[in-house]
Amino acid sequence: MDGAIYALSRKVEGDHGELFMQNVTVFADSPSEARAIVDDEFARLRKASGSEERPYMPTPPWHVEKISLDQHKVITADIT
Repeated sequence: MDGAIYALSRKVEGDHGELFMQNVTVFADSPSEARAIVDDEFARLRKASGSEERPYMPTPPWHVEKISLDQHKVITADIT
């Protein structure tokens, strides 16, 4: 199986106007496939929840970064 690790991130507005970062990491063959995987998963979450929650909406668009594992590096770090 070929592919790469992609980190997708975006700023999302919550239901009460608060802004927060949303980060998702996936294994895919391309940036467009990584977006499609996340879009499909979020569509399933919206359908299962029965409500349209802003964090799982299709917009805003994702920023996609390919992670090459050619040296030691921090892949993700979240501070809440």
